Formats: sequence, structure tokens, C-alpha cells
Amino acid sequence: MKKLLLILLPLSMFVLGFKLVNSTANYSTYSKVSDESKVEWKAWHLGKTGERYGIVKLKSGKLNLKDGKLHSGKFIMDILNLTVENFDDDNNEKLMDHLNSMDFFMTDEFPTAKFEITNATPIEGEYNYLLEGNLLIKNVNKNIQFNVNVIQTEKEISLVSEYFEVDRTDWGLNYHTESSVGIPVDYLIANEIAFKIHLKLTK
Repeated sequence: MKKLLLILLPLSMFVLGFKLVNSTANYSTYSKVSDESKVEWKAWHLGKTGERYGIVKLKSGKLNLKDGKLHSGKFIMDILNLTVENFDDDNNEKLMDHLNSMDFFMTDEFPTAKFEITNATPIEGEYNYLLEGNLLIKNVNKNIQFNVNVIQTEKEISLVSEYFEVDRTDWGLNYHTESSVGIPVDYLIANEIAFKIHLKLTK
């Protein structure tokens, strides 16, 4: 009996070790953010007039693959340093200051925002994944979903989303919303904000 145990114990340890090695062999992570990575944003007055747009750069990011397919990931957006692209310099600065203020993102207290993938479903058509995840802005976490294209190589992965819209009021961004009372119509701002994600990472 002892001889049998002495034979079986090393064998069982070998099998367990083989399973542990193989359980992680099909995972890969990309976590070095390229300078090309960014999030485009758009906002409007009522009726989607008076479009404003700009860029938010990324502070960090990570995408995880399992068996060659997107599995999970997250990225941090540098809200404090968001840019406005369609005004002259003076008006750009005024709008950026306003977006950083208590009326909008309160970047003194909340300088970043975060998106974390909770589910990545392969799809067919114009895009190859439907992403679901939690968008954290001003310490409010809401689940959203949108389509993306993911292209990967051994050393690099890129993720580009469609333009997708969210309702800013879900995150407490309530300045001059569509339902505001006593505000002239020309000063009301559409509740929707649009985003497009460009994420490029290497190992």
C-alpha cells in the first residue's frame, strides 16, 4: 500500500501541476498604452445643434485575451486634461475651464473616469464585438454597451468603437439639461454625450 502511495503521489502532483500550467497558458495581456490612444467626445445644444467636440487622452489601459478572444479589460481617462477642438484658443480655454468646474466634471475632485469591461461578446457584421461594461464618472458607476472592432497581433492589439451615446444625467451631469426650467432655450444642452474609443496597446 505504501509503495502504491509513493507511486501515485508524484503522479498526482505532476497532473495537478500540468493542469495549473495549462489553466493560464491561453491568457495574454496588453497593457502599454500607445500615444495614439484617445477617446473622442461630442456634445450639442438642443436638437443636436452647436456641436462641440474634443479629445480625452488615456492615462492607462489593459486588455486581457482568453484563447485568443477579448475577455476583459479597463482603461482610465484623463478628464482633467480633456481638450476642445472646434473653437478658437480663447473660447476653447473658457469651455475647458467650464467643463472642469462644479457645473460638469468637478475635476478638482474627480480628475479621471474609468471604463471596465464586464462582458465581450463576439458578433458578426461591421463590428466584431459587443462590449458591456461599467463607466465610472464622478464616482457614479453605470453599465453601458457599444460595438467595437478588435484587431490583434502577437505584440499589439487595437480596439476602435462606434460612436455611441450616453445620457449625461445618469452621472449627475445636470447643467442646463433639456428639462431645465427658467433657462433660455438657446442655453439648454442636449442630455446625450457621444464617445468614440481608440485604444492601442502593446505587451
